[in-house]
Amino acid sequence: MIYQDVIQAVDGLSVDEVRQLREYLRQKEEQSQLRAGTLNVEALLNGLKILSEGLSDDAFSEIERAMNEEFVEPLDADS
Repeated sequence: MIYQDVIQAVDGLSVDEVRQLREYLRQKEEQSQLRAGTLNVEALLNGLKILSEGLSDDAFSEIERAMNEEFVEPLDADS
């Protein structure tokens, strides 16, 4: 389903169905946002340790350099 199909489907909804959809989308957006205090730092560090096993310092430095090489701006919420 493409964006225009979704728009057409929404146009056919009742006022109550639009309200329900709005609530569903609000909940979906909240679920996808990282909230302060929800990050399990111990699990993150353990994952990084596993990922870096077997890498030389030079290889790890190259990965770090590549990750910091280009900053991509996030999309606007209106896009």
